[in-house]
Amino acid sequence: MTYSGTVAAAMEGTISGIRSIALSQVYARSGMGDDVPFAAAEAWGEKVLRPLIALPVTPRMLFNVNFPAIDPDAIKGIRVVRQGFHDVDRTKIVEGTDPRGYRYYWFSLGSSDAVPEGSDLAAIAEGYITVTPLHYDLTQDNAMAVTAAAFSA
Repeated sequence: MTYSGTVAAAMEGTISGIRSIALSQVYARSGMGDDVPFAAAEAWGEKVLRPLIALPVTPRMLFNVNFPAIDPDAIKGIRVVRQGFHDVDRTKIVEGTDPRGYRYYWFSLGSSDAVPEGSDLAAIAEGYITVTPLHYDLTQDNAMAVTAAAFSA
């Protein structure tokens, strides 16, 4: 989530008091070129958004929705899941040039097939649309007391 511009935009909306939902389309480049298959998102978007819009939300809360890159008829349903983490191959750095001529660098996503059970990555791989409730407070609450104790000598 920390690398997602879509989630970052939804967080900015949430910070500004605007109810926000990040919508992302998963796609695999193998054999697809740069064509992104939006058919599943187009067919299922309303089925996902209506219930989310109707839900009460707490301050600082947003949703992340991911649509798998499969035919709409192959979608198995919608799952509410935890966020997963992609492996990042920090040895593969992709260099590019932006439209203003400045160089930029991307880390390449790793190729690990291991995905955490019960995560958005696992559910997407199984053919589900995923919904993950998020909040932008990254504080690790269960570490507060231990951390404070380290400074109270």
